[in-house]
Amino acid sequence: MLMISRRKALLGTASLLVAQPGLAMAQANGGMLARLRASKVAKVGIANQPPFSSLNPDGSMSGVAPSMAKAVLERLGIPNMQGAVASYGELIPGMLAGRWDFVAASLTITKERCSQVLFSDPLSFEGPCIVSVKGRVSENPRTMADMIKFNLRIGVNAGGAQLRALMDAGAKPDNVSQFQADPMMFDALLANRIQIAFLSHLPATAIIRQRKLDVDMVFPVADARAPGAGNAFRTQDVEFHEAYQKELRALKSSGEFVAISNRFGFEIPPELIGTTSSQLCENVSAAK
Repeated sequence: MLMISRRKALLGTASLLVAQPGLAMAQANGGMLARLRASKVAKVGIANQPPFSSLNPDGSMSGVAPSMAKAVLERLGIPNMQGAVASYGELIPGMLAGRWDFVAASLTITKERCSQVLFSDPLSFEGPCIVSVKGRVSENPRTMADMIKFNLRIGVNAGGAQLRALMDAGAKPDNVSQFQADPMMFDALLANRIQIAFLSHLPATAIIRQRKLDVDMVFPVADARAPGAGNAFRTQDVEFHEAYQKELRALKSSGEFVAISNRFGFEIPPELIGTTSSQLCENVSAAK
């Protein structure tokens, strides 16, 4: 089972402000947008969590976030993307270190991340669910508070939003195991190495359907909100971010945004289509 240590994910933010010298040089040569238009290719970081984002065996990418990014980049005159897979906790540090140009995953918009990066407007609103094997847990939890109160062993995505939510709610680090991919989390659940899988609802539903699993699922989770998630950019790439936002909003106006979302099973309520990253960052900051 491939896992990363809890200590690495919880303390890894210390490296967020360390950037490679080559990045500063690239930025000085006309800015990110000009450089990408000249090279015709953007290097992007994604997570391996379909249908949000994934890397295919042939090197192409799939999922709602990279597909949306591809549509935006084509409008900006950047026809190609090269993808690299990392855990959610590694995506921002990797971008700041210059390993990729921006994050084309569906990265949850949180207070901490809003202080580190620029976000695109949200691409999805997807809440977490609680999954357990039927009959294995004596008291079935329905909230994060229940999972913590019952002292259950919980699986989450490495460095992801569910990890932060559990830590903020007071979960014991020793009770939380982190996994690089959802299928690995389900393998651990079925093998009883964890008692609960706490992950996004849509990927969980897809795995349960594919494997024909007999499990209990709680969704929505009353004390776990369904936050917005978007692509992320370095704070110095203001011109690139503004151009990206303009074309993303054009996709929303044309209906192409909804078509791409529906292709991967996402349905965003019409009243949320116009939600901006600025609004979400202000809301999460005010909530803390």
